[in-house]
Amino acid sequence: MSQPSEGQDHLDYRETDDITEVHASVLREHPEPRAGHLPIPTWLGLVSTLTLCWAASYVGMFHGGFSPSVYNENQSSPQLFEPTGGESESGPAEKTPMEIGSGVYGKCAACHMANGLGSATVPPLGGSEWVVGSEFGEKRLISILLKGISGPIQVKGQTYSAAVMPAWESLSDKEIAGVITYVRASFGNTGTEEFTPEMIKAVRKDVKSQTNAWTSDDLKKIPTDAKIEGAAPAAKPAAGAKPAEGAKPAADAGKPAEGGKPAATAAAAPAGNFDLAASIESGKGLYMQTCMACHQMTGLGLPGAFPPLAKTDFVNGDQRRFVAIALKGIAGAITVDGKTYATGMPQPDLTFPVLKDDKKLADVLNYVRNNFGNKNDAPITPEFIAKTRKEFESRTTQWTEAELLNFK
Repeated sequence: MSQPSEGQDHLDYRETDDITEVHASVLREHPEPRAGHLPIPTWLGLVSTLTLCWAASYVGMFHGGFSPSVYNENQSSPQLFEPTGGESESGPAEKTPMEIGSGVYGKCAACHMANGLGSATVPPLGGSEWVVGSEFGEKRLISILLKGISGPIQVKGQTYSAAVMPAWESLSDKEIAGVITYVRASFGNTGTEEFTPEMIKAVRKDVKSQTNAWTSDDLKKIPTDAKIEGAAPAAKPAAGAKPAEGAKPAADAGKPAEGGKPAATAAAAPAGNFDLAASIESGKGLYMQTCMACHQMTGLGLPGAFPPLAKTDFVNGDQRRFVAIALKGIAGAITVDGKTYATGMPQPDLTFPVLKDDKKLADVLNYVRNNFGNKNDAPITPEFIAKTRKEFESRTTQWTEAELLNFK
């Protein structure tokens, strides 16, 4: 039994140490909460703030001009950020699968080229056995679009050892059906079937458990005659099927570059009263249309395939070199921040004709140079774009990494 202790006023209340300890425990308790005065936990406030920031960024990037006709956040076309009108009083006309596919193919053309012929590291779609030949199967081709490809794959007798194709699950069923219909009827291909959203939906459900990109061996395990459960096979002729423009290779493709070694010029044209803030704002929408599919919304690219735009010397260094890349593209692999990216970059304005406009190209480059952690107060002006475009107009090939590293 503990000895009695004195209280704070030095009077002996005949309390034992045990009772004093109990009272001390009570005194240490927090006061009872009162209505209207209880603060929210710090973690909840932080989560709420981050959620609001994310929501504001999302709306800012995908508002589509707040037009009621823009209903798909993944659509990539000039009309998304620059509505052109032309709708009838009864509303927009329903697009055919070929029309839908033609618009969606802009995302594919960044790698497979506008003419569907691919590049040294990206396989062609024109005449590919995976599209119309011996390796084609409805379920197999849909699966490729949904989950992508990783690793070597053989197309038209050539092995593409570093082939990397991202998954396109973010596209809607209607968009995937449209782009498959379009590709199979373009670039010299003779596919006439019309794929349907129901087919895509059924295959999407079947391959849901596939978490990685397909390898060539994985794809060959899917029989070419595999049935798509719950959906009728594609049979209806594709309405208005037309070969894509540029299906034939350019007459001078493969010729050595003319004027390949650029002459030294001044760094950048004087900015004058150029409104850099307005240019960056305009460039945001153009970036979503033309660059985001490969370099991603974050500007961080895709490992092994597409290099980052964030805090790299190719973006933040010599303006003239950056413009030259945007005008002619890159052939073969390139090393950025110590990592190699094998896909290359086709000439951007062949894939996205909107970039033939000097102002719009300047806007998207200014956006890239002032986002993703980049900050450059010196603007790229339309006049500087025009000057650099003229300087390299005789060049018919993309830049190599060696040329860019020794750019003069």
